Amino acid sequence: MRAHLLITVKEIYHGEREGKPIVIDDVIRHAEVSRGTFYQYFNSLEEAVAECGAILTIEMTEAIFDMYDAVHDPVERVGTGFQTFLIRSLMDHNWGAFLTHIGVLAGDNLMIHHIREDISAGVESGDFDVPSIDVAVDLLVGAKIEAIRRIVAGEADVHYIKDMAALVLRGFGVSGAKARKKVDIAFLNINRRGPKLLGWWRPIF
Repeated sequence: MRAHLLITVKEIYHGEREGKPIVIDDVIRHAEVSRGTFYQYFNSLEEAVAECGAILTIEMTEAIFDMYDAVHDPVERVGTGFQTFLIRSLMDHNWGAFLTHIGVLAGDNLMIHHIREDISAGVESGDFDVPSIDVAVDLLVGAKIEAIRRIVAGEADVHYIKDMAALVLRGFGVSGAKARKKVDIAFLNINRRGPKLLGWWRPIF
C-alpha cells in the first residue's frame, strides 16, 4: 500500500486540479483509498512527496552507475548521465514532470554529488575548461531541468536530447566534433545496455 500511494503521488503531484495545487484528497481519490489509509503511512502530503523524491533520486543514481560502471572517460560519463535522465523523461512523462516539479535536480543530494565528481574528473583530466565546478554544475542541472520540461510538453525528441547533451559538453570547453562523438557513443551505450539494466526502459527508439 505504501508503494501504491507513492506511485500515485508521482503520477499526479506535478499537475494541478482546476488551477489549484494538488491536495491529499486528490491523491486518495486517484489511489482509491481512504484518508485514514493514507495517514497510516504518511503524516502529510509533503512527507509522501519528499519520500517519493528521495526514492527516485537513489533509484536514478544507481541506474546511471549501472549504465557507466565501465566508462572511465569523464566526457562520456557526463554525456551518459545527462542523456539517461532525458531519455527516461521521454519514456515516462509523469516521472520527468514530477522530478522537475519537486526540485530533486537541485540542492545538495547524492545525485548532485556525483555530477560534481564527474565534472571534477573532467577538469583534472584536462577535458573540461570551466570557471568553477559550481558554475558547471549549475549549467548542467539547469539545462537538464529545462530539457525535461520541454520533453514532457511533447516538444522534443531524440535529436533534441543529443543536441542538448552536446551543447552542455561544449559549454564545458569540449570541441564541437568531440562533444558530438562522445554523445553518440554514450547514446549507443545507453540503448545497448538500457533494456537489460533499466526496469523502466521502454522500446520507443
